[in-house]
Amino acid sequence: MKNLVTRKRNLLFYGASFLLIILFALAICAPLLAPNDPNATNLLLAQELPSSQYPLGTDHLGRCMLSRVIYAARTSIFTSLIITLVVFFVGVIIGVVAGYFGGIIDIVLDKLITIMQAFPKIILAIAIAGSLGIGIQNTIIALCMVEWVEYARIARSLSFMEKQHTYIKAARICGESHICIIRKRIIPNIISPLIINASLGIAFIIMEIAALSYLGVGVKETIPEWGAMINAGRNYLQTDVRLVIIPGAAVFITASVFNLFGEQLRDQMK
Repeated sequence: MKNLVTRKRNLLFYGASFLLIILFALAICAPLLAPNDPNATNLLLAQELPSSQYPLGTDHLGRCMLSRVIYAARTSIFTSLIITLVVFFVGVIIGVVAGYFGGIIDIVLDKLITIMQAFPKIILAIAIAGSLGIGIQNTIIALCMVEWVEYARIARSLSFMEKQHTYIKAARICGESHICIIRKRIIPNIISPLIINASLGIAFIIMEIAALSYLGVGVKETIPEWGAMINAGRNYLQTDVRLVIIPGAAVFITASVFNLFGEQLRDQMK
């Protein structure tokens, strides 16, 4: 029975990994897979129905919907990965320092984390992105400024519990430096739940990027991005719902695949 459960778990993990590889391949090979230029406009072909030349039809400016959806995968996926990597390292470093050293350092950093958590992340991100201006770089900055808190909170709690163990006290007695203890003993023992949290968090970041673009404070409308496509298509919702459904489905599918992979990774690392 145990072998059957393990086999099923492995099968689900490999299946989720395969879907994830397909998404990455789609994003990386966008120039090869897109049938048309995603930014080429032709008002004479605006809101054309699907055809051999435009498999998903065209938008309100006559741009190929399929090409824009494929290129948008590159924007959303790679941007979310950059944000996740930045907030992961920043949050873990801040959280480990606060949890390990304690004292005034922990008090100051804990207050900072508490203040950041007092604001809804998406509202704070909208305010920051709106202040910085529209653009993919500002979207990355805005989300990095609000997303690191979750990782810092988890890393702080795990580090605080880890430093209570006897082997940490023994390492101190043996003369190991704080940096050495953190690098060789604390972080390796708390990294697994943080990685799992990061893998699950990518799906939320993808949706947050789409939300900022939909609200008009994310990427520029000319850049292929699913949220921006939904924002542009909402004006034609009553006449051509396809302009909203196609990018919306892309967001849903991509976020679901990343979320599925994160859940299976969590099961594998138990």
